[in-house]
Amino acid sequence: NKYKVDKCPYLYEGFTTIDDFRRKYCSDEILITGRFLDCNKVPSIDDGTLSSRFSKFVRDYTGLDPFDVHLFLQSSYLVFPTGEPFPITVMYNATDAERDWQEVAKMKGVDIPDGEMTHGRKITRRFDVSKVSEGTKRKICRIMALDYCCLNIELPEVCRGGNGDAEEGDDDDEAVYCAVEKRDDETMKYALESLVIHPW
Repeated sequence: NKYKVDKCPYLYEGFTTIDDFRRKYCSDEILITGRFLDCNKVPSIDDGTLSSRFSKFVRDYTGLDPFDVHLFLQSSYLVFPTGEPFPITVMYNATDAERDWQEVAKMKGVDIPDGEMTHGRKITRRFDVSKVSEGTKRKICRIMALDYCCLNIELPEVCRGGNGDAEEGDDDDEAVYCAVEKRDDETMKYALESLVIHPW
């Protein structure tokens, strides 16, 4: 299996085929029809197995060694190796990709027929998101903090509340925040950068 991640074997425990995985989130009534894409139209039947494996992965993952394209920070794709930003004229949020693609198409004089748009998440999650703890969600926000800061994306409610002043043990201790510092011309702190962003 080319997608197997040896450092996180628990993600694949008990799965030898894609069918083993499908049975964890999709009902037999749908699977026996062979119409696997129909699984994307109904809520997951995850009994907590998949969500607990996801939570364990989030707990173990540091964000420093992404091994899949979906784990890379988006902001890293928007800068040159020197740290200078790419020239960007417009930025869209993939949450509402269908509307945004239609807007781009309209600006370019292209017509996308109704029902032909397949971009953006139109499928249900494979696991039951309600079974994911608030602590796990906050850890994800901390890993992705640079994207939230640099791309000016609103934080989920569960991640808000910190400004960097919380003491250990406070409710805000795990909250995500951004601090921006300018180069200090007297001490030359951050001498090589005019602006530094500290996520949490």
